[in-house]
Amino acid sequence: MKALIVEDNVAQLNGTAAIISEVFRDIECLTAVSYDEGVELIEDNIFSLFLLDIQLGEGTDKDGIALGEYIRSLEPYQTTPILFITALPDQARRAIHSTNCYDYIMKPFDQSDLIKTIQRLLKLSIMEEPLVELTDRNGVYMRLKPDELLYIKSELRNMHVFTVKESFVTAGLRLADLEANLPSCFVRCHKSYIINMHHVRSFDRKTAALLLDTPRPALIPVGRKYIDYIYMLINTHNQPDK
Repeated sequence: MKALIVEDNVAQLNGTAAIISEVFRDIECLTAVSYDEGVELIEDNIFSLFLLDIQLGEGTDKDGIALGEYIRSLEPYQTTPILFITALPDQARRAIHSTNCYDYIMKPFDQSDLIKTIQRLLKLSIMEEPLVELTDRNGVYMRLKPDELLYIKSELRNMHVFTVKESFVTAGLRLADLEANLPSCFVRCHKSYIINMHHVRSFDRKTAALLLDTPRPALIPVGRKYIDYIYMLINTHNQPDK
C-alpha cells in the first residue's frame, strides 16, 4: 500500500512521512513538495491514501485543493481517502466542498492526532479494499472481505486462516506473502501470526497475549520484538476522538 504526501515544508514533509512509516509499517510513503511533483508520482504509481497540504506556495491554480481536484478527476481515485493538512479552517471547508475529501487536520498537529485520523480513514476505506482471494488445501476457492478475517497462523508450512464464520487451511503460501497483500489493519504480532487489529479486544503486555473478539475468544501470542509496536497501536487505537 502506498501513500502520497505533498507538502512544501520539507521538515514537516519528512516528519509526517517518518510518523506514518513507523506506525503503519505496510504503508510506503512517497513524497512531493509541489503540485507538479505530485502529479508525476500519481502518473507512475498506485496510491491508497493521499495527504495534501493546501498551501503549496504556488497560487490557487496549483495548491493542494487543485491537486485534490485533479486526483478526483481520475477514475481510480474517485473515492480514495484524501486527508488535507492546513492551518486555516476556511481552506479546509473549501477543500471538503471541492474534492469531497474524507477528512482534514489542522496545523500544528501532534502525532496521536495524525495516527488516529489515518486509522479512521483506513477503516472507512476497508470497504473498498479488494476481496482477499484464498484457496484451501482441498482446492476450494474463496473470496473474503478483509474484515471477515480474524487472524492467520502459520504452522508446519500451512496457513491456518480463521474467519468470523469458520477456519480453514491453505497451503503453498508463506506468511510474509499473505502479509504483503493484506490491508493495513492486518499486522504481524508474532513470527507465526498475523492479526486483524479491528478485532482486538485487549492486550496484556505482561503475558504478551492479545485477546480477540472472536466467537470463541482467542488468545494470540505476541513475539518479544513486536510487544512495543503492538502496545503503541493498541493505545493509539483506544484514544478517544477529539
